[in-house]
Amino acid sequence: MRKKTSLKDIADALGVSIAIVSYVLNNKHEGRVSEYKANQIKEMAKKMNYFPNQIAKSLRKDKTYTLGLIIADISNLFYSNIARYIEDESKRHNYNVIFGSADENADKFKELVHVMLSRQVDGIILAAPKGTEATLNYLREQHIPFVLIDRHFPEVVNINTIGINNYQASYSVVEHITENGFKKPAMVTLSTDLYHMKERTLGFKHASTELLGMQSPEVVEIEEDILSDEIEGQMLNLLKNGTDLIYFSTNKIAMEGLAVLVEHNVKVPKKMGIVCFDKADAYKIFHTSITYVEQPLRQMGHEAVEVLLSLINGNQFAKSIVLGTHIVAQDSSKLPK
Repeated sequence: MRKKTSLKDIADALGVSIAIVSYVLNNKHEGRVSEYKANQIKEMAKKMNYFPNQIAKSLRKDKTYTLGLIIADISNLFYSNIARYIEDESKRHNYNVIFGSADENADKFKELVHVMLSRQVDGIILAAPKGTEATLNYLREQHIPFVLIDRHFPEVVNINTIGINNYQASYSVVEHITENGFKKPAMVTLSTDLYHMKERTLGFKHASTELLGMQSPEVVEIEEDILSDEIEGQMLNLLKNGTDLIYFSTNKIAMEGLAVLVEHNVKVPKKMGIVCFDKADAYKIFHTSITYVEQPLRQMGHEAVEVLLSLINGNQFAKSIVLGTHIVAQDSSKLPK
């Protein structure tokens, strides 16, 4: 376990006394320490990931009745929706919520964690971007109450997680479309190393092989930052190759893909069936009702807050809650008779 940075560590690094470091970090240095030296001390404290002892004490005992919520990307409808449920559940327990969006950036995520800790939140709910294992381990080692939602990092052990079985969710999609007569589905997803997205893809591949006999299930992976530029060409290729249904792995991809179908006047489901992961109100404007995988957002928000408050109240445990999904079957996955 990594040793927590102390005032003495900072003092030794700069060759000053512990008292001077204490004055500066407690904002009591005016008239005692030069601004130049004070800035040196503050920069060193930041570099060494120092947090005052009173913050750790606040997280364990004294309550500010404030929770932090850091989501991976506020532009993703999944996160904006679950944030609402987390805020509602927190208010039910008389807690306020401070929000932050990491924009799928590990460095910004780390900065936001520091901001939350400096605000002395009682605990944090996190949907962490890729590459944030070190920050998650730091929070665990410092015994700061936090719960990870949606995302999963196998390398980070003994933490509390709330999520779904992404593998089974995708497997169920293939079961559904097989029952409805589709023979050659394809999946359009993001090119990413995120574990939960890999599991989502794996479930589709295994189900397509086991249920449809496909030796090499079609999975199109697109980099998120070029999604708008690439998806049209990829979908037109799927149409040419005889794909009869496309499974979009996120609602963000789905919105881009549905726009392509409209532009090229592709009849759904006659010419192409559609299943999307996650609900989106914008589906309602599409000319065919859209089949989608629904995640239990309200329950996920409820469980995240309940587990976090239990941690804040001193119950130390590592708990993994896996929630189920279900398919809302509509016209886009029904082959015309």
